[in-house]
Amino acid sequence: MRNFIFLFLSVLFLAGCGSGNKPISGTVTYTDDGTPVSAGTVVFDDGKSLARGTIQPDGKYVMGFDKATNGVPPGEYTVAIAAAFELLPNPDNLYPPPSVQLIDPKYADKNTSGMTFTVDGKQRVFDIQVDRAKPADREIQVERGSQYRMSR
Repeated sequence: MRNFIFLFLSVLFLAGCGSGNKPISGTVTYTDDGTPVSAGTVVFDDGKSLARGTIQPDGKYVMGFDKATNGVPPGEYTVAIAAAFELLPNPDNLYPPPSVQLIDPKYADKNTSGMTFTVDGKQRVFDIQVDRAKPADREIQVERGSQYRMSR
């Protein structure tokens, strides 16, 4: 009987030890035409920890803390998008390679992005629309601080 009670309590304990994380995914697109943002990292910040999801070439992302897809605990989050750069051809093998900013830099900071989400388990898809980088923000950075204007 003692073994049965121990086993029963162990099962109850393990059943209550789930992470509580909610699977979160979405697509990041441009506001002007709905095309996908092809690079970057979506960051959810609740003031205590960060969850992140890598933006794939089709604009999709999946959130996680220590693993790429292990979800996000319920709560209120401010949202930022980091490292949204396009790598450019690098025939001279410069380091770091030349790149241009894809989205308005305001989205890189949770305090200026204007984005907040509530994760409650009911909504699991959080699509994000962002503005493109302005021409002045699309400077190409190359080795030794040289800068060139991207003409697009």
